[in-house]
Amino acid sequence: MNLASVSGRVRLGRLVHKNGQKHGLLRRTGWLSLVLLLGAMVPGCDKGLAGFLDSTGVGATLLPGVKMNLPPPPSFAEPNIPREYPDGTVSIYGMRKEFKRYSDVKNKYVGQKVKVKAYLLEVYKCPVCPKGQKCKDCEEPHMYASDEPNGSKEKGLLIAEYRGFRGREPKLTIGKQYVFEGVFNQSSPKGFTSSDGLLVYYKMLDDTNKEHIGPAEENERQAAIAEAAALKAMGQRPPVLAPTPAPPGAAKPPTPPGK
Repeated sequence: MNLASVSGRVRLGRLVHKNGQKHGLLRRTGWLSLVLLLGAMVPGCDKGLAGFLDSTGVGATLLPGVKMNLPPPPSFAEPNIPREYPDGTVSIYGMRKEFKRYSDVKNKYVGQKVKVKAYLLEVYKCPVCPKGQKCKDCEEPHMYASDEPNGSKEKGLLIAEYRGFRGREPKLTIGKQYVFEGVFNQSSPKGFTSSDGLLVYYKMLDDTNKEHIGPAEENERQAAIAEAAALKAMGQRPPVLAPTPAPPGAAKPPTPPGK
């Protein structure tokens, strides 16, 4: 609304009507009264002076070219993934669902050997270093799996140390579902860490239906063999026990000849 449409005009700090008569309104009430008077005369105007008097925000307008780009709200619906399968294996979702990251309640899977049924997403390959150049060391062998064949690696399960650097590579197919056996934890012996938990690999059946053994499983088997050998050696040479003292009044055993 144009202030010129008002019957009076503001000139030199005084309100002048069209008939030329002057009023001492400004002298009596000051500038604040004039502003309130003009605001009351143009209540429907959302621009100019009336915009300064609008404290409700109704007259506010969005600047041209400004677009609201808010992310979609997160979904709290339960995924259509079973926590456990009929064959006794567990899903990644089911294993992590029990993981109370900020709670004193211990996850029943943490530190335990589990069988995880999941789809293989990616197998880490050490980058080829060009001849004559110095490249950074390769990471320990690892791979990623997901509850879905088209899952993302960022939300997948890290399966750490499935073989040594010179160990046998299992025959695997990306996108195929396997059963990975290992220990669920937040860190691995070679330095892998994950706040959501990872799987320290022990063994699995590859595409040839042969059991592929990882370093952790091999170490466990070697420790079991050593323990069995120690027990067997102890069985052949039992420890010498102290003689049981004879009860009071009992006859002493005869002294062997030559003593």
